[in-house]
Amino acid sequence: MEIFKDLPDITLHFSATVGIPVYSEDGQKLGGLVDFFIDYEEIYPSVLALQYKRSGVLFYVHWSEVLRFSYKKIIVKREAYSRRSRTFPKTLNTKTVTSILANQFAGPTVEYPPLGQIVLDKQIVDTHGKKVVRVNDIQFIRAGKDLRVTHAEVGLRSFVRRLSLERPIDLMIKAIKPGSKYLTNDTTINWKYVHAIPNRNVQKSVRLNLTNEDLRDLHPADIADILEDLDSHGREMIFSNLDPKLAAETLSEVDEELQASLLENENPEKAAEIIENMDTDDAADLLNELDEDKADAIISNIDDLEIQEEIQELLEHDEDTAGGLMTSEIFEVTADTSKAEVLKQIKQRYEEVASFYDIYVINEHKTLIGTLSLQELLIHNEDVQVKEMMNESDIKCLFVDTHWKEVAQFMNKYNMVTCPIVSRNYELLGMISVDDILDRLLS
Repeated sequence: MEIFKDLPDITLHFSATVGIPVYSEDGQKLGGLVDFFIDYEEIYPSVLALQYKRSGVLFYVHWSEVLRFSYKKIIVKREAYSRRSRTFPKTLNTKTVTSILANQFAGPTVEYPPLGQIVLDKQIVDTHGKKVVRVNDIQFIRAGKDLRVTHAEVGLRSFVRRLSLERPIDLMIKAIKPGSKYLTNDTTINWKYVHAIPNRNVQKSVRLNLTNEDLRDLHPADIADILEDLDSHGREMIFSNLDPKLAAETLSEVDEELQASLLENENPEKAAEIIENMDTDDAADLLNELDEDKADAIISNIDDLEIQEEIQELLEHDEDTAGGLMTSEIFEVTADTSKAEVLKQIKQRYEEVASFYDIYVINEHKTLIGTLSLQELLIHNEDVQVKEMMNESDIKCLFVDTHWKEVAQFMNKYNMVTCPIVSRNYELLGMISVDDILDRLLS
């Protein structure tokens, strides 16, 4: 018997299947179809079982026991064994999980939730379109004897279909505007780009596969946009799955309030790893937004003692002053350093220093005695020393307690990209970049 004999279309929609009566081979009505259990381990998941309801109770029957599937009725084998359950027990394979759910479960068997419960009307991340959408319908395709999920439908047409208004709306539009794109365009997302976000009511054992290449390869700014579009639960699920470096880069792209809420939900150990991957000035600003006990716990878990000390020093300054805005990750050299040595140091320290646009020259007491632009450095011979190139007669700098608005005015007046920050004894403490000021001006 051909399973899809009475189903002419190769494509079918979830919304059109809800309520289809389920019969046994001998004609006994078992109930009405309500959902599907699918193999979440596959890129295009195959249907594993059908979930149906009888007298308010949920059952499922294996797809292998289905004899006929159509929009009018579903017929299963006479001897088919119906299990009473809201979930489907699936033994996980050893293969790498590539679809929307991760292979992160307590044992070899997992209780899969039904497809509609996971996806329909839920927020999903479209990693191809780099956006968050809500699913109105799900598209299946017939493949031999199998039924496979191929797309999530998110457009207006799928919403109308879900309301069972597709036919009358289509007839009306054909009469008014027969060439309308609405009649032919379904807005869909290929399933391989779909990352479902289970809500808090879905089994805790079900987790998202948010560590695959699709999501890891997104730009931090795109991930930030996605986080801002999600609710708090979705944000927490995605952010907690980012590695510390990507999490740090993503935090720098969201507003301060969201930064604080995301870091607040992380344990102190993970939060400390994230903080270590941030610029120290940004890290200090973020820690200032947290509860004092939480901030202290994070700082105490920072492994790099130099970073820990720099952050603690920055936290001592008022956040509205130059000291609160500056970064201590600066490039400083002594006057007797050669150009060749400066270039060597740049290669060695390029990952830890915030900017090489300006080079600061200090003496043995860390007093700022000169400045040197990278441009000026590059046009000189290799054996020239810094003291022969540096500017020492007109050093523009600001004191650590200068209010940020004065910093903005000063940098604007002299068209500065970076500005050195010093103590009252002119000890070099840090640097402010124009980006730091722009953040304040735009907030």
